[in-house]
Amino acid sequence: MDAVQQQTNSGSNIDSAKCQKLKRFVIVGLLITIGILSWHFYEYFHSKPLPKTPDDVLTLSKNLYAEETEVSPYLYKVNLQGKTTPGAHDDRAPRSLFELHQDLLAKDSNSTTALLMRLFDNYELDVAVAEHPTPEHIEEQHDFLRTVMNTRVMKLTMRYLVKKDIVSIEYDDQLRLLQELWFTPYSRGRGIVGSSSFEHVFMAEIRDQKVLGLHNWLYFADQEQRGNVDYKGWLSHKETGKNNQMVLSVRYTYQNLNKPVTGFFVGTSPELELSLYTACFLTTAEKEPCHIQLGHASVPIVSHGWNWNGMRLIASAYPDSS
Repeated sequence: MDAVQQQTNSGSNIDSAKCQKLKRFVIVGLLITIGILSWHFYEYFHSKPLPKTPDDVLTLSKNLYAEETEVSPYLYKVNLQGKTTPGAHDDRAPRSLFELHQDLLAKDSNSTTALLMRLFDNYELDVAVAEHPTPEHIEEQHDFLRTVMNTRVMKLTMRYLVKKDIVSIEYDDQLRLLQELWFTPYSRGRGIVGSSSFEHVFMAEIRDQKVLGLHNWLYFADQEQRGNVDYKGWLSHKETGKNNQMVLSVRYTYQNLNKPVTGFFVGTSPELELSLYTACFLTTAEKEPCHIQLGHASVPIVSHGWNWNGMRLIASAYPDSS
């Protein structure tokens, strides 16, 4: 009787083990199926085909803006405060212009925004001081550009430039175009190689006690936080229709040097700005405005070229919100 009972218990244990194994198999199968379906949903919503390549920069700008479906999560608040004029000397803005979500910037360390801001410490401020890029700085440039190249905004821009016969369809050629156009060091005078397109547009430079460039809102916000920028008031602004996003012209001091007027986009991504400036510079005739539209804001982008060692590089590029 005991032997029969033991056999029965043994059989029950085997059946229970088989049942548990079958349950685990079903659960694993369901998890795999859910994972596959989730990936397909992601592919559908986030990797859907790019829109038709436009024929002109104005249409391109509208398509690029449509790709920026959300406002910058890093920009908490824009404090416009008082309106001013280029010739004024008073302070119409006692508070900082920008407030950022620093916790998000630290968390999203591989975003194009965080990678852009990582470059801000890599350059000499005075154009009369020669640049000596380190391997680490060059690698940070590449990290930023490769990440930008993977965005839908830049992919669409590159398709446009391919259509205009400016660059080939090859990824390496497109990456090289951005690298050479934005990060080639050049001289703004006296033969000293102390400037570049990127430094002037996305950062700031000083020459003979005058502030040059500073056409990027993230650099402005970064320098405000460091105590290097004192915002004095706004001259003009055009809203795009999204919260905290606009085209803005301001007066400020930088490193205690007065800058009567500077224009930049606010709340836009690095890839959108890099795309717009690149496309406008490469497809618009010299000294002609490049008309773009971001939501409700219709503005021209002004760009100037710089000849250096047989290359045509960017001397300056910025939106004119006046």
